Amino acid sequence: MKKKYYLLSIILLNLFIVGCDTNDATFYKDVFITAPNLVRIETSPTGYYVNDKIYINCYIGRLLNVPNQNNLLDVRKSTGYAEKFSFSYLLEKKINATDWEIIDVNPTAIDVTSGSIFGGIFYYASAHFYPSSDGYEFRAGLPLTSSGEYRISFGYNSSSGQTIELRSESVNNNLFLNINTTEVNGNLDADGFYYFTVL
Repeated sequence: MKKKYYLLSIILLNLFIVGCDTNDATFYKDVFITAPNLVRIETSPTGYYVNDKIYINCYIGRLLNVPNQNNLLDVRKSTGYAEKFSFSYLLEKKINATDWEIIDVNPTAIDVTSGSIFGGIFYYASAHFYPSSDGYEFRAGLPLTSSGEYRISFGYNSSSGQTIELRSESVNNNLFLNINTTEVNGNLDADGFYYFTVL
């Protein structure tokens, strides 16, 4: 009888171990898609000057066209009606021939016209859902307080270069939708930087 008990215990333990899902993305209910041109750097045709602002904006329509899919994806429904999609970016200024310093702007000086943003070592931007536009929107301008060479890059928390990673802020065990996107006008170079000069 003891042999049968031990044999049954070993079989059940093996079934439990084999049945465990060690894929973090599945465990945390992460879904990954690609949808181009959802984030834009608003470039200035006349250049940038001290006290100008450089704006970043993002728009994710509720119904999203995903490459290689026949039907539009209902972003709101698939995320359990997540209120936000978030992404991160950096603003840096060149301090010598090889080094850059991170620019941390006083939050009260940021011009936020939609969504929200938090500063620090990097900017954590959130595109909020607006029923009036039936989509998620973010737009904020960082003030340029001194002249010099600057650059913006996305993906402080990731290894992406030219890809910008947007993540739904889903709640209550709903799917987390991760959207890999690109900058609308292709302003990022091969290493994922947008360089500009402030006069």
